[in-house]
Order: sequence, then C-alpha cells, then structure tokens
Amino acid sequence: MTYWPTVIVHNKPLKLPALAETLERLVHMTVCVSGEQRAKELNTVLDEDPFLLVWLTAQAALRGHSVNSSLNLSRWMFQQGEQAIAELDPDLTDELVPPDPENSAAYVCQLVSTSSETGKSLCSLVNTVDPEISPGDEQVANHLMKLMNSPSPLAGPRVHFADWQKVLNWDQREEAFASQLQHQKMLAVKNFAYGAGHEINNPLANISSRAQRLVSEEQDPERRRILATIETQAHRASAMIADLMLFAVPPDIKLVPNNVQEMISKVVEEMAEYTDPKGLIVEVDSQEDVLIQADRSACMEMFKAVIQNSIDAMEVGKIKISWEVNNDALVVVIEDDGPGIPEDQVPIVFDPFFSGREAGRGIGFGLTKAWRIMQLHHGDIQVENREPGVATRMQFVTSPV
Repeated sequence: MTYWPTVIVHNKPLKLPALAETLERLVHMTVCVSGEQRAKELNTVLDEDPFLLVWLTAQAALRGHSVNSSLNLSRWMFQQGEQAIAELDPDLTDELVPPDPENSAAYVCQLVSTSSETGKSLCSLVNTVDPEISPGDEQVANHLMKLMNSPSPLAGPRVHFADWQKVLNWDQREEAFASQLQHQKMLAVKNFAYGAGHEINNPLANISSRAQRLVSEEQDPERRRILATIETQAHRASAMIADLMLFAVPPDIKLVPNNVQEMISKVVEEMAEYTDPKGLIVEVDSQEDVLIQADRSACMEMFKAVIQNSIDAMEVGKIKISWEVNNDALVVVIEDDGPGIPEDQVPIVFDPFFSGREAGRGIGFGLTKAWRIMQLHHGDIQVENREPGVATRMQFVTSPV
C-alpha cells in the first residue's frame, strides 16, 4: 500500500492510504487537463476518495487556508495547492515514530461517520478545533476497506506520490515559463508604446486638426465626406495609441474599498445601449455584498471591456456575471454562450492587436486593457472555453474593511 506523507488532524498524526486509482487519475489529470476543468475533475475525485480529501484539507489548513467543501478545496488546489504539493517533502526526517496506518484509516472512518450523522462537510470537520467525533459506522468502514483493497484499473507499474509530484513540477515549470514569456512580451509592448505614443500621436493630431479645418472650409459634399473620414480615422488611430500608452504610462489608481455589486450593476446599466439592440440577456447571478480593494473607474472600464468582448462574439444569447469569495480573494466570472476561442489562440488573447475575428471576438486592446488593469490591482485574469461559450475569471483582493 502507498501512503500520503504524514499530516496532522486534530493533533493526531495520520498516515493515510494513497489509492492506486486516485494517483493514476491525478497524474492523468495533471498531464491532460488544464484550466477550470482540472478543478472540476479534482472535485469529483475528492468526492470519491475521503482519504485524499482529508489529506488535502489538512495540507491547505497547514498553509492558512480553511476550506469548507470539496469544491473550495479543488479551487485552492488549482490556484495555489498544486505548487505546494509539488514542493512538499515526502520523507519527513523528524518522523521518528511513524503513525500507524490502521489507526489513521480508522480515524478517517470516524470522521466520515460523524460527517454523515451531523450533516457537516468533511472539510469543515477537519478544520474544526476539538470536534465531537462519533464511533466509526460499520457500513462506512466496509466502504473504506473496499476502497483500500481496490486493485489498480491499469496494468503495469504502480504510480506513487513522487510520480504525481514530478508531473506537477513539470506543469509548474511550464506555467512559470509561460508567465515569464508573457511578462517579456508585455515589457516589449511597453517600450514600443512609450516611443510610439510620442512619435505617432503628434502627426495624428496634426492630421486631425488639418482635416477639421479643411472640412469647415469645403463646400463640396463628397469632398467633405472624404475629409470627415480622414478625421474620424485619425481619431481612431489616436484612441488606439492612447490604449497602448496604458502600458507605457499606467494611470495612477487608488485601491480603496469598493462594493462589487454596485460596480457591476452600474456597468450592466451602462452597457445596455450595446446589449439591448442585439437582444442579448445580461444575468447577474449573485447578490452578495462584497468589498474589494479596487479603483472604481479602472475596474468598471475592465468589466466593460470583457462584456464588450462577449457582445462582439454573439448574435443572440446570454451573458452571465457572478462572483464569490474564496478565502481572502473575490473571483468575478463573466461568461457567455457565444462561440468559443480556438484552443491554440487562448494563450494569446491578451496580446495587443490580437484578433479573434474567426470566433467573432473583438480586435485591438479590449482584453489587453483588462489584463493591464488587473495587474495594477495585484490580481489575476484568465480566459477559458466552456461548453458553451467563453468565461473570463478575474480575481481581486477583498477589503478588510
């Protein structure tokens, strides 16, 4: 039998069995599944393997995260836990007397039985200080024994905890490389923008002012139309340079407590002039009052850019906005049921001038602007395909106020 590294639950050191099928599913998931889908699949594994659930809940608690459900635990893993597990020392040198595996499994049996009797989630029970624990139920004990004795569904060598750590490390290095590459790309954009802002804006301003004067002096309607087009396009190019300058000279933002519900309600109201003519439904699927550390103007601009990206992609359908608190962070999700983004283009959707027109998505700086604003808020933004449509997740720091 393979075991997870020792954890402490209710001041008891536990050596819990690492089920063969669970380890194989974890390795497969890490290699083959990415994004929010990995968190969903992990949630399924946690619901089926109470040993893993207790072990991971204890690992999260050790790092200051008190989760109350398997869903929140899987999200912690997706956001932070995988790196912590990848760096975990599997062989504790100070473990002079290893815990007894049978006693450890028996305690999990008691926890599961107590959870079943009280209706309290197993995660919450693990995080409760000095809980009242019921004796192990025979039916629960038989179920856990059956899990422990289940053979591996795959032929060949057994997968061990160290194998999962290896693939997690590969995955973390890949993510770190992608993050560093993105940083370097954005740094190049910043340097380009700083020069382009000065070198291009001045000629554009000259073109625009000359076109305005010529329009006012011209009498021929066709020539006036042509001159007006020149002026309009000069303004458009100037606006694009202004968006680009967001990288070179970011605005001074003030992170103060702001109510996310008030901001989103205002954004939905202001975006109605674009959603109503297309008959698009905007649904706000949360009424929770939460304060986040944000610059109100910049934050609303970011929400509008993400919603506009959905509007560009849809002829009919629904845009859904929801949010929830996860420990000290607030995650806002804006999702639509429009066409998805080709998977090979998902990693570059935040690049300036990226065009997703094949999927009906916007062109230019909308999502780039959203990415930059999120960076200024010390948060994170991710775009992923869902079935159907596309979801954009934005993570903020909640306000202590």
